[in-house]
Order: sequence, then C-alpha cells, then structure tokens
Amino acid sequence: MNINTKGFVETINNAQTQVYVVALVCFLCPGMFNALNSLSTDNLTQANLKYQQNAALYACFALMGLIAGGLNNLLGPRVLLVIGGSTYAIYAASQYVIHLTQYTVETVVTISNATGTFIIPKTVVLVPEATGAFAVAAGGVLGIGAGMLWAAQGQIVMTYPTESQKGTYFAKFWVIFNLGTVLGSVIALGESYNSGTNPASNSLYIIFIGLMACGSAAALLIVSPSRVIREDHSQVQTPPTNVSREFVGILRLFIDPAMIVLFVPCLSSNWFYTYQFGNVQAYFDTRTCAFNNIFYWTSQMAGSWILGNMFLDNPRQNRIKRAWMGAIILSSSTLVVWGVGAVFQYSWNTRTLHEGDFVKQPLEWIGPLSSLSNDSEKLSRYAGFYKGVQSGGAALSWGLGAMYPEWDGITWFWNTNLVEEWRELEDGK
Repeated sequence: MNINTKGFVETINNAQTQVYVVALVCFLCPGMFNALNSLSTDNLTQANLKYQQNAALYACFALMGLIAGGLNNLLGPRVLLVIGGSTYAIYAASQYVIHLTQYTVETVVTISNATGTFIIPKTVVLVPEATGAFAVAAGGVLGIGAGMLWAAQGQIVMTYPTESQKGTYFAKFWVIFNLGTVLGSVIALGESYNSGTNPASNSLYIIFIGLMACGSAAALLIVSPSRVIREDHSQVQTPPTNVSREFVGILRLFIDPAMIVLFVPCLSSNWFYTYQFGNVQAYFDTRTCAFNNIFYWTSQMAGSWILGNMFLDNPRQNRIKRAWMGAIILSSSTLVVWGVGAVFQYSWNTRTLHEGDFVKQPLEWIGPLSSLSNDSEKLSRYAGFYKGVQSGGAALSWGLGAMYPEWDGITWFWNTNLVEEWRELEDGK
C-alpha cells in the first residue's frame, strides 16, 4: 500500500488542520473534564472535597498561566499540549479513587429547640485522608497542566488564522471542544440512565480516564509554528527568543494598558462556575445533571458559531470596531442573563438553569485578545495571562465555596449584590 507522505505533511502543516488538531486535544481533555466536573456530587463530603480540589486546581492554573505563554514560546505548543493533556487523566483518576474509597459512618446529631432536645441518627460519608490528599494534589497538577495546554491553544487559535478568519477559526475550535463536553455528558447520561439517583459507575470514570489519555497522545500531531502555512499561503512568524526575553515580556504584561483594562473581566469570567457546578448542580442527580449539561454546553457551541461568524469576522468592520462590538455584546448579554437569573434566584428559591455562556466564551477570547495583535509571540503571552487571571478568580471562588459550604450561592454575590440591595429596599417599603 502506497502512502502519500508529502500530501500528509502538507495537510498537517495547514493552519486549519492544526486548529482541528488542538480542538481534538481539547475535545478529549478539557472537554471531558468539563463533563466530569459538571456531574453532581453524591454527598457533602464529596462536594467539599470538590471545592478544595478545584481551589487547588485554579490556584496552580493561575500561577502557571502567567508564565505559560513564555514557556510556549520557548518549548513550542506540542510539548505543552502533550504534558498538559496528560494531567487531565490524573485528575480523572483521582475522581475514580474518591469513588472507590469513600465509606459511610453511622453517627447521631443532637438538635435542641423550644420543644426539647432530640437525638437523630445520621449517616455520614467520608473518604480516607490519603484519598483527600491525592485528590487535592491531582487538582494542583491539573492546574499546572491546564495552564500549559491553554497557553498553547491560545497561540494556535489566535495566531494561525488570517485577519478575516479569526472568529470563524475560533468558532470551529469551540464547537469541537464543547462537543467533547456534550459527548461526555451523553456518556454519563447513558451510564446512569437506568440507575436513577445512584452515583456514577466505575466504568464511567474509566471511560473518562481513557479518553483524556488519548487527548494527550493526539497532541503529538501538533507541528512547530514555523512550519504552519495559513490559507493565504503566508507562514506563521516565530521570532527567536530566550529565557530573559520571555521573562521581560511577561513582566510587561502587568503594565500593558490592554491587559490592565481586561484584568477585571478576565478575573470574573469563571467566577460563576462554583455557583453553576456546585450550588446549582446539587439539585440534580447524575442522570438529570448530565441531561442538563447537554443543553448547557450545546448552547455554547451554538453561540460561538453564530457570533464568531456573524460579528467577529464581519468584513465591513475593522479590527478595533470588532473588538468593541465583542466587548459591548459580552457586557450587555452578561448583565441581561444574570439579571434575569437573579429574578429566578430570589423569587423561586429552588433550582435555576443558567445559559449565560451562550455568548460569553467566543467573544471573551477572540474579540478583545486576538484583535490586539497578530504577533504569535505576544498572543501566546496574552493567552497565558488571560487564563492565569481568570483562574485566579476561579480559585478564589472555589476556595470561598470550600470555606463556607453552608452558604448557598456564595459566588452569586458578585453577580447579584445589586439585585439583593434592591430587594431589601423593596422589603423595607
């Protein structure tokens, strides 16, 4: 059998092919992670451990994200994607260990009120200390790996398209990436469909571990940026660099006017995940949670495709206007979606489904960031800085959830504190 190796090399060096490859990696790694992390927890102990694990994850993610752009320029995206992708399977393995080693203890709870004192039997679910330590460590390891992976992804998706294709390329990436989460949720739904409220099965965790490991292997298809050819036949420029150059470049991010302006939006962009995947998901069992996630992540796919093509690649607008358009749509849609969500939160004190990510992600990335430059070196640092600051906010949010698990909706505060003030004023009339 004759294999046309030249044709394969030409295809794999194509910019669009490389975007598809990194999308496949994210389909199998972060995509499956989102599906796994979106599943409901079986008990309070597991839920609190999830908060601790995600706090460690995003704290390490924040630190690595700040330097990962420089590492990507030094080592190349293939190295970062292979190493970063491998850490997702470690995280999934820690979830499997929690599932296997948790045990129950019978105890009693004493409740006193005006009518007397009552002793009520209670079953408590615990995990061994070693399991808890491994889970938190696995979260930290994933944070380091995720910082690497997303810096490499950011450079590829923002640098490889031509000026007129940035929104389209990102939309294609985001659809494929989130298709992984949707598929993972479908797998979880199928595995738990006949089990009702029972926890996830052993086979579900094994499937996630295997798929994430395949994602790391798929990253081997990534080629050096200097070998990538864009659709207009231009070549991606990768200037020579060194450690000192990258160190100075990273420090300059903190005084870059664009990064200063985007700091607060980046910090808050994943703050709500604790509320959505912690407090809200507590109202679902494994089956209904997976069903809900299918709709949640599908809305992101639809939003990225529609907005990426309709707004971000509009040939009638220049780069600056497209960036402003993205920022305006992002800000206004966020206020509308969370404002309506606040009405449900305070008028119907049960479960509330939020689909705010319909417009969040595609505009959050491509609009402000890729419109700032076409320099692959600079965009790599921008991507790392964005994910670092974003993860810092997420670490704080998950950490607060771990410290105050009884405060339902603690991370809702930032998004709805004005609504709460308005409600108090209405009650005081």
